[in-house]
Amino acid sequence: MLVLLILVVLKNKKIYADFVKNYKEDITLPGFSPFAFAIIDKLKIYKKFPKIVNFIHQKMIILKGSKLSNDYTKIYLAKVITLIYLMTLMTLILVELGDEGYSNLVYGAVIIVIVAVYLVRDLEKKVKERRDAIILEMPEFLNKVILLVNAGDTIQGAMKKSVLQNRANIQKSPLYFELNEAVAKLDANVSFQEVMKDLSYRCSIQEVSVFTTTVMMNYRKGGALLVESLKELSVTLWDKRKTLTRVKGEEASSKLIFPIMLIFVAILLIVAYPAIAIF
Repeated sequence: MLVLLILVVLKNKKIYADFVKNYKEDITLPGFSPFAFAIIDKLKIYKKFPKIVNFIHQKMIILKGSKLSNDYTKIYLAKVITLIYLMTLMTLILVELGDEGYSNLVYGAVIIVIVAVYLVRDLEKKVKERRDAIILEMPEFLNKVILLVNAGDTIQGAMKKSVLQNRANIQKSPLYFELNEAVAKLDANVSFQEVMKDLSYRCSIQEVSVFTTTVMMNYRKGGALLVESLKELSVTLWDKRKTLTRVKGEEASSKLIFPIMLIFVAILLIVAYPAIAIF
């Protein structure tokens, strides 16, 4: 298996050199990636496992956008293949070198399954974190838009000014990253309705969809009607933010229970040890 890995890497290194160079920071173990990419293409993984590929692709559309989703789907598949192959190789080596028979094979198989499940859960976790980040930022963004529209600005102008004010955080903020893409399309003279539909599609969460729908229904009317609709939406979004913040606080508290119990047991042992030592 090791010889096969080396041969495939050497044979396909030049074929995937440009792709690896462009996405080097995002590829897990770039040195082994030509092997994984070759497996994907030569064994036609996309056709043989359409459900798995589609699951990853849908997540990548949300995380990376539709333009880069195909490339990042391939990168993530390569990550899964590389890790599982290397772990299988290490398991077989341990079986050959160890004196415990096939118990190492069982342990290795269990670890491989755990890693595979973790990779799937990690992808879902990233999507959830992105969704939560957008929900937490939406109320503040909406308040800025309401203030600017109240001051006589258009909804397009309000969005542009909000993005400009947060330009330093665009790469860190999922919401403002997507809003920046929307503003860039507006600057390129793409129709406002098309931009709003695209924004809703790229964010893929209900709160943004409600915002874009509200704006498209009322932006031609403008003025008081638009502001009133946005204010009603703002109240709802602030409530959702409060709920999400409370849930995150409860999750953080539950994670602290186990460390606190360990500290309590340690203190108990320290206090009780002198009394136990006497006996």
